Amino acid sequence: EFNRIDLDVLSVAAQQVACVLTAQRERRSEFVFVDGQSCSLRAGCAYFITMNPGYAGRQELPQNLKSLFRGVCMMVPDFGLIMRVKLASCGYYENQVIAKKFDILYNLCKQQLSKQTHYDYGLRNILSVLRTAGTVKRQALDAPELLLMMRTLRDMNLSKLIAEDVPLFLS
Repeated sequence: EFNRIDLDVLSVAAQQVACVLTAQRERRSEFVFVDGQSCSLRAGCAYFITMNPGYAGRQELPQNLKSLFRGVCMMVPDFGLIMRVKLASCGYYENQVIAKKFDILYNLCKQQLSKQTHYDYGLRNILSVLRTAGTVKRQALDAPELLLMMRTLRDMNLSKLIAEDVPLFLS
């Protein structure tokens, strides 16, 4: 994610990318890089960067770097479907019901809990919870699946919550 990199490093990256793009436009097979080193260039080489704008701890790209790339918009993934498939792949037979409850819980957390910078109910956190839920399921194959998932969600989220949010989360 380019927008996690410090601005001074991004400035250097912009110079390097511009150097390569100039060589590509001129259809060169070899060019001199910004540090003076001679490099060969494949005609089909390309740059792809990812960004997560608006996310905590991220910054905007400088204009000189932004102008070197074409933006592509992404859709928000269907978290409920991802939850259901991952639960099924971990052996949860009640994956549809559990995924729906998990999705509702995280949506309620986003809406009703206080806004804290360390709260994360995105895909990274969801996948982490699902990995742990799979491990828990493998350790207790005969235990009620809903109970296993509720424990996993409680254990993985409770320690991150501020005191005022704990009662609402547990309710």
